[in-house]
Amino acid sequence: MREQLGTVVSSMEGPSPSSVDFVVNEGKAHKGMFAELEYSEGTMMLLVEDVIKTNRYFERPDSVKVIGAELEKNFPAAEWEFLIAKAKPLGVFTENGIQRTTFPPSPGSKVFLADNERIKKFLNLQTDGLNLGRLQFHDVELKVNLSRLLQKHLAIVATSGAGKSYFISVLLEELLSRKKEQGQIGVVVIDTHGEYTCFGEPIKQSESKTFQDFSSKTKIIDGSKIRIACSKVHIGMISQIVELSPNQRRELSKIFHKLNDEMRSGAGPFDLNAVRAEIENVDNEKTAASLHGVVSELEDLNLFGKIDEPGIIDFVKPGQLLVIDLNSLTSEKKKQVIVAYLSGKLFHERRSPSKKIPPFALFVEEAHNFIPEGTAAEHAVARSSLRTIAREGRKFGASLVVISQRPKRLDTTTLANCNTNIILRVTNPYDLKHIAESCEGIDSSTERAISSLRVGEAIVVGEAVGSPTFFKVRLRKSQPSRHETTLEDSARAFALGEEKKDEEVNSFL
Repeated sequence: MREQLGTVVSSMEGPSPSSVDFVVNEGKAHKGMFAELEYSEGTMMLLVEDVIKTNRYFERPDSVKVIGAELEKNFPAAEWEFLIAKAKPLGVFTENGIQRTTFPPSPGSKVFLADNERIKKFLNLQTDGLNLGRLQFHDVELKVNLSRLLQKHLAIVATSGAGKSYFISVLLEELLSRKKEQGQIGVVVIDTHGEYTCFGEPIKQSESKTFQDFSSKTKIIDGSKIRIACSKVHIGMISQIVELSPNQRRELSKIFHKLNDEMRSGAGPFDLNAVRAEIENVDNEKTAASLHGVVSELEDLNLFGKIDEPGIIDFVKPGQLLVIDLNSLTSEKKKQVIVAYLSGKLFHERRSPSKKIPPFALFVEEAHNFIPEGTAAEHAVARSSLRTIAREGRKFGASLVVISQRPKRLDTTTLANCNTNIILRVTNPYDLKHIAESCEGIDSSTERAISSLRVGEAIVVGEAVGSPTFFKVRLRKSQPSRHETTLEDSARAFALGEEKKDEEVNSFL
């Protein structure tokens, strides 16, 4: 039996095709709840945007002040208290499918709690979709379609401590748990703080019933062990790392072309030492000296060698997770170069006719550091290649997931190309304003709600769902990261460590 919520009333704004108010006379209505009503056009789906409690006896402050506590004793004030729900029409279910709302319902129409199956249909949810959590106020799991969520790119934004890493872990679990017949993609994570390395760690026997083991599906690569083959380095990449004059570009380009030609002729791969040796043949001593300085800067990164190590592309497989752990790196420039090279290589492999790797999703943590807005190119080496995926990736099965706690600093071109946004709590007013301007479907009411979200609550907006939808993130199945520890636990662990050291010293003495 349908649960009735209330009755549509006339107001200055409606009912209209864009606004419907109803008196809540049965049950409860909450902000963010879905409701529905029957009228001449079909079944209208509504989203409750606000709920206002009113009482005519308390409308005039002067009367309330004068009469005060006596008001409720002498008048039936409680009988005149009622709720008004302000709802936004989302669409109409008709014989021809879901249509845009173009005609208002009549005052007096009965409003009901939305049917769960109709909610699923309206939001394009699927039984075999990615289970991200559960809708608030409804017994509906948010199982979104993989393509609708990722193909046109995804942005995940939240303030620090809002549950962003937890949610991403849930999303990774869903991607790794898909069956072959459901469609599996390769998953690559740029992990700046080592938060997702736990996926590659086997579960302890004592915790096997508590957590699911994803270690057999995960490969962790330590960023400090990565080497890029000098033969894969082009002059454009070098000019982004080190500022080059026209003479330097010309001479360095000649050297790399010569060494690559020799390699193809059978001389084998080369390194920066071979580049130095060729610099000795440059006629202009001043230019040669400056080129030695350029090579020194490249050597300082400790990143370039004879071959790619490890063969990162070999680990991008359907239903498998590749985590690039950059936690041990202190050089921001080195992180930038690694991300630039990896993202460019991934896109190139998907774009080439041979397609050596499966469709993939590239997760970029701290994306505002790699794709910043308004930063000079030499300080944003990875921006160009990531922008390319954002602009063109959907045509080649290359998806980008940008993750940031400072969306205001995130490149607007990239953010505009993310057709789905998942937003956890954001409190910074500048970030909120930037999100509202960048994401279609976020109005002032939704913007205010974002700042009041609790940890683990989120809203999904855009291509993945038919309407902005609030949900509670489901419980994770994977083991938590070793980095997920409280300040108290860290302090206790440190104290115990110090005590142990003292005991060892005393026993030695």
